[in-house]
Amino acid sequence: MLDPLGNPTARLDVVKAADVARLTQEDWQKERDKMIKTCNQCHSINFAQAELEKGDQMIKEADRLMSEAIVTVADLYKNEIIKKSKFYAYKFPDLLSFHDAPTMIEQKLFIMFFKHRMRTFQGTFHANPDYALWYGWSAMKQDLIEIKTMAKELRRNH
Repeated sequence: MLDPLGNPTARLDVVKAADVARLTQEDWQKERDKMIKTCNQCHSINFAQAELEKGDQMIKEADRLMSEAIVTVADLYKNEIIKKSKFYAYKFPDLLSFHDAPTMIEQKLFIMFFKHRMRTFQGTFHANPDYALWYGWSAMKQDLIEIKTMAKELRRNH
């Protein structure tokens, strides 16, 4: 939605029109407060807030894994080891171009993002730590190892 300098792109307009993301702190907080109110029907506010904060931390950790994988693939573009698609507007993989990914390493990156990061998110925020761990986080760790292994192999063969 933003370019590497943090400026809005045309995708931001699409996201705004679809209303699929909370783009201001105020809008985000409003949704957060609704969630706390729902949780508070059965749990204390302190418990609900603590659970959401744990979820936030989990997603930050998942996003650290994602960023490491994205940079690994972006470095392959930078070093001209794999060719960046002409449809990618920036120097990083376009995570919304899943079906156009021309290489296995890019396919693995997109699966890491769309499947395993989403499962981490879903399991975490639906109070299912087993699902978040085994089908999300652990799969993301495996994806990252595979991406790094593929990158080494691509570099060696280049």
